[in-house]
Amino acid sequence: MSYGILITARLKSKRFKKKILKKLTNNQTIIEYLINNLLQHFPKNKIVLITSKSNQDKILTKIAKNFGINYYTGEPLDVLSRMYNASKKFGFKNIISCTADNPLIDAVYARKILSYHVNNKNDLTTLLGLPLGLFSYAIKVKALQKIIKKKANKNTETWVRYFYKINSLKVKEYYEKKFLKINKNIRLTVDYKEDLKMVNKVLSLSKKKYPRLMDVINIYKKTPKIIKINSHIIQKSVIKPSFKQ
Repeated sequence: MSYGILITARLKSKRFKKKILKKLTNNQTIIEYLINNLLQHFPKNKIVLITSKSNQDKILTKIAKNFGINYYTGEPLDVLSRMYNASKKFGFKNIISCTADNPLIDAVYARKILSYHVNNKNDLTTLLGLPLGLFSYAIKVKALQKIIKKKANKNTETWVRYFYKINSLKVKEYYEKKFLKINKNIRLTVDYKEDLKMVNKVLSLSKKKYPRLMDVINIYKKTPKIIKINSHIIQKSVIKPSFKQ
């Protein structure tokens, strides 16, 4: 199975500047922790950090080199094109997509959706039953090519809806019954300082260096008050897909 894990990463955030370079409680930066998290379950040659050609993002390619993983630099705003071109460069037919501001991604579930995705010949497989910050996506590279040919907007930083708007694409959600019991208000992505505080709180309460889904759920069950740390934050709106006439 020819696949890769693409980490979308940039340093342009205005809300929380250079957030993925912020230190966690274990003295790793967010991006370093994410890479190490993925390396627990995937070989180095399968992981690619995809960033932009901007000078401010050069430090990210250095981090990739330090870890011995691959990297790709491309369009700053056109994430769909960046994912497609990186996939073509490294010969991937299917990819797992994750973002650098989600350090606690459950890599075991990433493996699960990849197998489900390939076996069912999906174009996009989502894992949206997991808390924000723990899930990832599985994508067929040929589907990216179809979308790129039809899209009109060069800014595709939020790209999932494109898959839903093209009827010929097969989109499925991987789901397990245990997801029903998950508190949907759990927020473990890092967009603001409060989010960083939350991730650090979870890590400080975890018995594992790289906690998985049920580890995180158990932490919230034992210390439910911590959800107040960042529960007031409203997730940013997505960019609506637009297509060529």
